[in-house]
Amino acid sequence: MTGDRGIILDIVKGVCLSVVIFIAYLQVPLMGMVAGVVAPLPVLYYQLKWGRWIVGASAVVAIALVLVPVGGLPVAVLYLLQAGLLSIVLAHFLARGHSAGRALTLAVLIVAAVATVSVVGYGVAAGIDLDRQVAAAIKTNLDQTLALYKAKGASGEDLLSLKEALAQIGDLFGQIYPAMLLISLAAVAGINLLMLRRFREGLTVKLPETRFSSFRNPENLVWGLIVAGFALLIDNGVVQTVALNVIVVVGFLYFMQGLAVVAHFFASYRVPAFFKFFFYVLLVLQAYLVLAVALLGLFDLWASFRRPRIHENL
Repeated sequence: MTGDRGIILDIVKGVCLSVVIFIAYLQVPLMGMVAGVVAPLPVLYYQLKWGRWIVGASAVVAIALVLVPVGGLPVAVLYLLQAGLLSIVLAHFLARGHSAGRALTLAVLIVAAVATVSVVGYGVAAGIDLDRQVAAAIKTNLDQTLALYKAKGASGEDLLSLKEALAQIGDLFGQIYPAMLLISLAAVAGINLLMLRRFREGLTVKLPETRFSSFRNPENLVWGLIVAGFALLIDNGVVQTVALNVIVVVGFLYFMQGLAVVAHFFASYRVPAFFKFFFYVLLVLQAYLVLAVALLGLFDLWASFRRPRIHENL
């Protein structure tokens, strides 16, 4: 089916799929998190299928209008900031012929900027202290975690140690939540782009062919890490908080480069799927392995682990 009729039908499909996915994200525990990750995918697909931004924009507006009577205006705004805008801008930059990395970077920065201005503007207009709201939400979650361990029989010194550790975690997350939100947005955009590759045959816009295993950060990025590290030594709370957020974001970027190096080795040595799966499970469970992968990405700046090796015959 082609022409305007086909476009309208695909917009309706995208609206229906997105509404179902987003409602599942809001209503279904645990599995709803997966739905939240793929919420941008339907609009992203149909916009790239037709190669017209108006397709994505029309679908996003229609989805927001449908969500207003279903969950109220806050739910519609949440969709726009979390999934709708990302779908449109990511598809736009891919359609303009940008590389996958550049398209992701530009899309994430634009969505983050719009979301920040919107949320901060609402907070100022409504007289809401956003930092205090976030701190209260973090404290509530940590208190629930502590109560869960109490119910399981934790007591005495173990409970006291756990309480102190959770308090430190709460203080840390109270400082780095902007960086964590930015990383979450980047992860969602990246996952949707990877999933989109499975449907590339039906797209008018051709996706970049660059493999993840070739991903590399700009060399000058290391200076952000160095400057932020020295900024932590400055006795100023605001400066230290900004520096900490920069370190977390840059650390995530080098973690991604480290994963790209690992993916390169897996492909080069044809590592069996079982061992790949085992590695990624450990990566989720073991924080020290995450740090090791990030350091691998950082050292790749100098070692160039993926550089072709020239074997000489002696």
